[in-house]
Amino acid sequence: MSAPVCRACGSPSTRTRGGKTGNYLRRTFTFHDCDDCGLLFVEPFSGFDVYDDAYYRGEGPDPYVDYETEYRDWRASDRRHELTDLARIATRHLEARADTNRHGEPLRWLDFGCGAGALLKSLRDTGSVAGRRLELAGHDVGSWADRLRSKDGLRILSPAELSALPDGSFDVVSMIEVIEHLPSPAEPVALAARLLRPGGLLLLTTGNLASPVARRAGIGYHYCAPEIHVSLFNPSCLARLYARSGLEPLPVRFDGAVRFKVLKTLRHRRLLRALAEIALRLPPVVAAIDRLYGVSAMPCAVKPRPPA
Repeated sequence: MSAPVCRACGSPSTRTRGGKTGNYLRRTFTFHDCDDCGLLFVEPFSGFDVYDDAYYRGEGPDPYVDYETEYRDWRASDRRHELTDLARIATRHLEARADTNRHGEPLRWLDFGCGAGALLKSLRDTGSVAGRRLELAGHDVGSWADRLRSKDGLRILSPAELSALPDGSFDVVSMIEVIEHLPSPAEPVALAARLLRPGGLLLLTTGNLASPVARRAGIGYHYCAPEIHVSLFNPSCLARLYARSGLEPLPVRFDGAVRFKVLKTLRHRRLLRALAEIALRLPPVVAAIDRLYGVSAMPCAVKPRPPA
């Protein structure tokens, strides 16, 4: 059987990397490389049914998630490190590109793939970013999206509502550890590009398959979880995806996101987690982990302003 076309760029120049049996769905999945854009993608796509309530409790294919704690109190979860980091990066970007005529306007922020709502709740509790009052919206589907909408009073948009929004509806769009779950990753990036106003920020995080740890492990890398991580990127591949939608890559320096990625993998190992919390207080330790896993090497993106 010939290799399938690339899910990101549509190129037929793909080759099979190898097979891997899922840890949760005990069947063999095949990884394919795209020679044109560099995407590593998984066949077959196992579907979205795997993202049930058990998944959100960490009882599915990703044992490291703890969405129930994040939902109850984001400050009590390890994700608080990442959430603070994201607000810091957005603040720095917005202050550097401040529009003097927008200071009195609300800052419109969409969290695409909002999950259990931790980012939305943290932003709601903060109230403002870069001195501007926040208007928040989220997008996701399923029981947790319904809960955030009905019980928590958050504005959670359906796919139809999201598609119906006019161009330039948001100043910031966040996609935090989302794109690797989607079989057609170009579509949400193109949607974000349309919904961002000129000068707007796309905050996107995903694993780096070009990092030293990932290169050494190959498809044996724990992040290559074929039941859920079906579109896998490196920095140049992500930059190409941005360019196809008219976005410009934005280098960022993560800190709290690095700390969170370490702590969440130690969720069930209390002693190691306690030791890691101490070690992660040291900036050189965070910087070394960042280099090993290539977190900050993965760019975010900006929608360029039209020429004057």
